[in-house]
Amino acid sequence: MKIAIDAQTTLGQKTGFGFYVKNLVEALAKVDPENQYILIKPKTETDFPTWKRFWWDQVAFPWKSRRAKVDLIHQPCFSAPLFYPGKVIATCHDLISVFFPENLPLASRLFYSRWMPFSYRKALMLIADSEHTKRDIISLLKIPSSQIRVVHLAVSPDFKPVESKSKITKIGQKYQTGPKYLLHVGTLEPRKNLEFLVRTFALAVREGISENLVITGKKGWYYDGLFKLVKKLNLEKKVIFTGYVEENDLPALYSGATVFLFPSLYEGFGLPPLEAMACGTPVISSNTSSLPEVVGRAGLLLPPRDERLWARNILKVIKDKGLAETLKKLGPRQAAKFTWENTARQTIEVYKEAMGKKL
Repeated sequence: MKIAIDAQTTLGQKTGFGFYVKNLVEALAKVDPENQYILIKPKTETDFPTWKRFWWDQVAFPWKSRRAKVDLIHQPCFSAPLFYPGKVIATCHDLISVFFPENLPLASRLFYSRWMPFSYRKALMLIADSEHTKRDIISLLKIPSSQIRVVHLAVSPDFKPVESKSKITKIGQKYQTGPKYLLHVGTLEPRKNLEFLVRTFALAVREGISENLVITGKKGWYYDGLFKLVKKLNLEKKVIFTGYVEENDLPALYSGATVFLFPSLYEGFGLPPLEAMACGTPVISSNTSSLPEVVGRAGLLLPPRDERLWARNILKVIKDKGLAETLKKLGPRQAAKFTWENTARQTIEVYKEAMGKKL
């Protein structure tokens, strides 16, 4: 087979989509010497505005794929090309934009909440990140189960406990975390529930914790209220916004954290908790959407609306050394269940299945 993969998201400052494509492509190269993979990407590394995203998905990517004379194209992140005459596989990571359209500007809302879900009907088969996402696709988009295959994401082998205290200290100094800190990793956007996290942290500070709260990630949208809340609660010196963190720095940043906090309202999979667990960092996560699939029993799962419950559990993990050590041991074991080689092999099976189907 000759397969085209849209690799646009691997350019520039990668987020979850970019890491997915990068790791999938690398794993495919390792486990599959038979098929040929054509990586198609634009010449620019600048993030696409919505209109450029539409043009790339619907015109440029499929046109370049036709010129490459591929047997199958895989759109791993965004909208499936409606007018491409050949076989199309798409990965649906989540239906966040359908559940939370109010969190998007108008143009993005039309693309992500309406057009992208509609385009999935063009795909011969869909790959879903989790069983939860599969159920959402069936329920909301009315796409039959027979067209959907669940393929979990994974954690890069680069994510493991960093034993070097000097390296952890160096990365801490680079991002000005302070000697002790709680950590959150992810784009700044309403779905990540970061105002809730800041209010929870304020409660924990009143109980006497000395840790800072470090929030990493580039700005998404509607984040102004978050910065205003930090100022209102007089936490400017305690809440550290690092901006985008380089991929190579993340393992040490995770390893240096006392607790990793992830109160997200909805995730198609949730890579940051998995990365944190792989690094041996105790995890407290929300119990919504796909996150129980990812975290399992290796972290604390809590409802993402109860500030006092979260504050109590943050204090518990900080003070109860036995609990913290248990979570540190369970995390890497849980993370080891998710490997990119398995993700690649299961994805190849979907490619084979699609090639056997008639258009």
